Amino acid sequence: MTFAEVHSCIKQGDIGSLTRSLRSGLDPNLSNKLSWTPLMLAAIEGNTEIARVLVSCGANVDATNSFGESALSLAAHKGHVLFVNWLVNIGANRHCRPHGRNLGDWLKEASGLPPQAISAVLALLRDIQTFH
Repeated sequence: MTFAEVHSCIKQGDIGSLTRSLRSGLDPNLSNKLSWTPLMLAAIEGNTEIARVLVSCGANVDATNSFGESALSLAAHKGHVLFVNWLVNIGANRHCRPHGRNLGDWLKEASGLPPQAISAVLALLRDIQTFH
């Protein structure tokens, strides 16, 4: 399965095809030319079910792409609080630096999320990171 096919499966929520491919040897850390991984794509979609399958097959929860974004920062950027909470609970690194920025600052300035959503995400991370 190519990265584009994995992307399509994740976008469509096709956990069956993705699971079969992983069981057949698909690398859960497959990446594209910008170092995006399937877990990052699941984070963008907020699909924890697919993310659980990827992690159970060995996906690196702390991988970063060419922009310094991780699954955690991408889920946070989209306001997927449940996904962020799940990543925090499984030990994902909260000190990611998307686009070389502090995660909290990046969320406030670039996410376009309503203030309540930003606050909800930041509350999950507050005990570890310092936000300005």
